[in-house]
Amino acid sequence: MAFQLHMANPDPLHAPGTTERVTKLGIDPEYVISRDKKGNVLSMFKHNIWDCRIYGAPSTFNFNKWWNTKERGPEDALALRLTEEIKTICWLCMFEPTVNAGRSRGSSYLHQLMSILRAIARMAHVLGTTLSEAHSNTQFQVALRSSIANAARGFPYSLISLLKDVAYWQGIKSIECKVPCLVPETDLSDVLALLLKKDRDSKEDREYFPLIPTRLFGKLISGSQEILIAVQPYLESLEAYIKALTVDPKLRVNSAVDYFANLQRIRKAHPNLTSIDWLEAKGQCLTTAETIEFFGLSSYPEKAALETLRSFDSHLTQLQIFCALLIHAYSGMRTSEVQVMPFEPVVHSAAKGYGDLPVLVSHLKKFAQSGNFSRPLVWATSKEGLYAVGIAQKLARLRWFRRRTPLDDIPSNIPLFVGLCSNATHAHIHYQLPIAVTTFNSSSWELACQTLGLIIEEEDLEELRVFDAFRTWDENPDFAPGKVWPLSSHQIRRSVAVYASRSGMVSLPTLKTQFKHLSEVMTALYSENSSYAQNFLIDENGKPIENGSILRSFRDAAAFNMSVRFHEQVIESERRLSGAVGTEIQRAKDKGTLPKILQNPEETTKAVKQGRFSYRETSVGGCVLKTSCPHFGIDLVVPCTSGCKEAILDREKMEKYVESLRFDMECLSPNSRPYRSIVEEIEFVTTTYLQPPDTRL
Repeated sequence: MAFQLHMANPDPLHAPGTTERVTKLGIDPEYVISRDKKGNVLSMFKHNIWDCRIYGAPSTFNFNKWWNTKERGPEDALALRLTEEIKTICWLCMFEPTVNAGRSRGSSYLHQLMSILRAIARMAHVLGTTLSEAHSNTQFQVALRSSIANAARGFPYSLISLLKDVAYWQGIKSIECKVPCLVPETDLSDVLALLLKKDRDSKEDREYFPLIPTRLFGKLISGSQEILIAVQPYLESLEAYIKALTVDPKLRVNSAVDYFANLQRIRKAHPNLTSIDWLEAKGQCLTTAETIEFFGLSSYPEKAALETLRSFDSHLTQLQIFCALLIHAYSGMRTSEVQVMPFEPVVHSAAKGYGDLPVLVSHLKKFAQSGNFSRPLVWATSKEGLYAVGIAQKLARLRWFRRRTPLDDIPSNIPLFVGLCSNATHAHIHYQLPIAVTTFNSSSWELACQTLGLIIEEEDLEELRVFDAFRTWDENPDFAPGKVWPLSSHQIRRSVAVYASRSGMVSLPTLKTQFKHLSEVMTALYSENSSYAQNFLIDENGKPIENGSILRSFRDAAAFNMSVRFHEQVIESERRLSGAVGTEIQRAKDKGTLPKILQNPEETTKAVKQGRFSYRETSVGGCVLKTSCPHFGIDLVVPCTSGCKEAILDREKMEKYVESLRFDMECLSPNSRPYRSIVEEIEFVTTTYLQPPDTRL
């Protein structure tokens, strides 16, 4: 049966070309794609724009639109190859006659397909692979699954049809050229299952917010911490400074006008204040610069913010924002949950194998319909989150003394983020002080992002094109290079779950190190054995709240990333494995008898979610222990090599392990116990695992 256009039934006069087969060389560059009503050629295969509007297409098909010539210049060799590959796929969708499995490939489907093909081309180019090689490229397969999992609401169902089509075309005898199959045949069912699940999820009322690129997330974290660390030594001096300004009109006086303005301001809060006239006070007054110096604030990083009370209020708001951003980043809480945190939000829990773990207490949502807060719930955090809470508490004190006298005690029931208090306290329905509003509005966050330098660069978009490929990043002006990243707490919440669970995979040290700490706390507290697990999983009415929670996102992402790491490092490893579990897996790989849960990432992910399987990377390979290791301490020598029943040992990693031990020996005394332990370990690992079998003793 001839290859011919099936998206329309054109008049023979302006019908496109036909052919009986596609040769090994591919589609003829001169193949006519469309003609006008007079029979003149409009488009040929070699063109990068196909005009099929005469056949009912709503617009032209632009095949090199995925490549931003203005930003990148002319297409390189790989880009040209990718463009030809997506043209081939599109041509087959238009002209392959069987219409596989009865699916319609009309113009509407083809235009949906174009957006998918562009996204896939961008992803492949960043990873340096052609589409023909994508099925064997591990990075591409991880990126494809990640992008499906990260896709926004309304994710195009057309990808399911595309994957089925390209798989079907592999067996068509009349197609002799190589058609990219995109995913390995053995993994196709898993990817289709992931797509079907995504399609079901997209029909729920769930919105998938974009991930914050790792570079920008790292800047958000490190920048916020640097700012708070810089002001921390001055916070006590700031409190003394503010307390004095509330009662002493002789401070920050540069003229008589300043003195009388101070008197008027102070008398509003303290009508009985006794004062002296200007002539008597003049010699006792301190100028603004002298006042700042008197309180030891001359070297304060934001000294200009101390010159007026209005600028000081704005400065406090900005510092509160940085505290809030860090609490978001080290808990995954929503804005409404951070906003209503109590002044004392930190409690601790002991988890077996982990020790004392910090927990933040707040409320599930800002207000219930009854006007009351929900019951207190808990969120895991880390030392960085605790640090931000400690700074926020000191800022709350500054807010209080900004309007009160030094002798007024701070109320016991106040929020962590105190708003701009007036002289009359303005008690809140739940707290004795107002809750901050300005701290959490979008304009304040945008200003904070500018301060932190969260400016989008091309490398950020490259990352998004790989791991969140099916969003139209290049077509959305909000995400153009040079723009400030449009930050929202929902993005932070979702990124926390993904990056904390992927803490062993991300490349940025800021995220890998710090989120690894948070990941351990989350794993411990949100495990089934945690005393907080049940509390976290129910709402104020005792109903499950897992859908949409940080816990669900964290668990899903953790299971996905765990299975990806396991398949990359173990199942797909070309090096022979050893160790108790490693030897069993290697034997099963050799015989082709791997258990079902290890055969593909989808089955492994399912097993992880059900608690039937676990995997973590170690310095000598991996470990499948489902709980925390009771033998893993702080010694240089790891317990994995000495007959551990859960170990998977990798030769290349063990070689690096031995190298690191030899390096550590240089810092130790030959007579010390650690030195002798290292010598014994090097000898044991070398003779047991690293020497060829015929040279072992």
